[in-house]
Amino acid sequence: MKRYSVLIGLSLLLGCSSVAIEEGEESSVENRSSISDSDHDYIADNIERYLGLNPYDSDENDNGILDGLESDGSFGDKFFNKQWYIRSTGTVTNGSGVSSIYGNDLNLLPIYQNFMGYNSGNNIIIQVVDGGVYGHHEDLIDNIDLSRSYNGNSVGSISKPSASDTHGTKVAGVIGARAFNGKGVRGIIPFAKIAVSNWLSYSSYTLLGKAWYSGSGANDIAISNNSWGFGFSNDIVPEAYMEKGSSSLRSGKGRLYVFPSGNSRTTRGNSNLQYLLNNRFAITVASVNHDNKYSSFSTQGSNILVSAYSGENKLTSPTIATTTVPHGSTNTGSNITTWSNDYTRSYTYDFDGTSTAAPMVSASLGLVLEACPSLNWRDVRYLLALSSKRIDTSNSSWIKNAAGIYHSTDYGYGLINPSKMIELCRGDYENLAVETSFQKTIYPQQKIADNLSTTTLNLSVQRSITLEWIEFTLNSDHSYASDLEVYLISPSGTKTQIMSQNNISASPSSYGTSSDWMNGGFRLSSAAFVDEKSSGEWRVEINDKSMGDSGYIKSVTLKMYGHS
Repeated sequence: MKRYSVLIGLSLLLGCSSVAIEEGEESSVENRSSISDSDHDYIADNIERYLGLNPYDSDENDNGILDGLESDGSFGDKFFNKQWYIRSTGTVTNGSGVSSIYGNDLNLLPIYQNFMGYNSGNNIIIQVVDGGVYGHHEDLIDNIDLSRSYNGNSVGSISKPSASDTHGTKVAGVIGARAFNGKGVRGIIPFAKIAVSNWLSYSSYTLLGKAWYSGSGANDIAISNNSWGFGFSNDIVPEAYMEKGSSSLRSGKGRLYVFPSGNSRTTRGNSNLQYLLNNRFAITVASVNHDNKYSSFSTQGSNILVSAYSGENKLTSPTIATTTVPHGSTNTGSNITTWSNDYTRSYTYDFDGTSTAAPMVSASLGLVLEACPSLNWRDVRYLLALSSKRIDTSNSSWIKNAAGIYHSTDYGYGLINPSKMIELCRGDYENLAVETSFQKTIYPQQKIADNLSTTTLNLSVQRSITLEWIEFTLNSDHSYASDLEVYLISPSGTKTQIMSQNNISASPSSYGTSSDWMNGGFRLSSAAFVDEKSSGEWRVEINDKSMGDSGYIKSVTLKMYGHS
């Protein structure tokens, strides 16, 4: 099992092309009549009253800086001006000497005029499933929800992690470090509550079920952030827990389960190789640098829904400022990981990898659920398709489907854009109709060409639904399945690479599998066909990228999810 940090190593009722967001466009919730920031200082009035601030004074310490942008004083956030992913001003934010790029951020300030996770005292709750969180951290302690936190099987306690187990503390800081307390950083949803599970220390599926579905107060947890994963897995037990949580928790609207796509791009990884990530309940997140281009490590996949920031490396690019275990960072010497005025060394800018991108999405979706609490888990996925910002537009992986929605195996639907999501869901959005599904299977017994040519199959689908998600199961006895490159093409001509040549067969013992791992059937999935119709002639193209191996296609199954 891997934690996805580079340093740790480890429809569709509104579907129309007019809502697609391009890089450079902005969306805003600032001009709505329901604005609740009377002094326009980027702090909602109810938050200011809760903190004892004056909602009609935008600069309480008279230093010329709006209160919501403050880094000094008793209600400032000391390192807020280093958090380029919240507000990018084109400045140097870590030791790399590389400046952030003005405007390349999550556009959160307009949201903060209304929503910060406080939710009128009924705080949004986000769960961090990791190796533990240092719950007594000065910037986290006020937001930790002990009543829904698990230390192993015991509710109500969080163990202090060892110096080497800081990962969960970093994740928690990205999500919900407290704002306006005179401390270090600000979480993306700074008044949410954080429930903690140190499941990674145990890795028992029984305990995972308690964390994800059946534990104390489970109905109240909106989102589970899981910054970890596997290299390869066809285990359906975690998916079964996610299905239960999606159908019943949050009073039937469903908990959201967020995962990183992984850090194996340079070793030919693919996020579709994990059932954990390629089921329709998982929100799989790719990683983007400060220049709005994918991180060199960010694993690709047709199952990816969305992207968020992480940075490349603290030595070469802006990275992410967050919390860490006290005295866990370094502010002197050759390997500096925090700023010189971080005297307790309780903060760090040494956090990158897709582990970092996932909590940005979890926190952003928490803001969306505060604004639009009636959204169910499928609505959230659909709004990601409608609202995410298409970045790196010259990248060849972008495809525009027949419904006018862009998808990329590098970026999913694009960079998450919570402001646009809120604008859409607080407009004339109607929840999706009841989910329906069906499947089509063929048994071609067709040999896969072993000469780098393309093997093609056709599947005729009669039933018509509006698509939300597609599962594609390929059953082949090919002796080296990782050499197969697979494309799926819809009746409308939309073509996505559903599997790339990968590294699984190169070291099968590492993943508990064999070189013919598609024998018996392996499921792949795609988010690329949202809002298209299912009926018509579907095509599968398979390329064997290396010679010397052979095999047959025994069966192919398309399972389609959507609504009538």
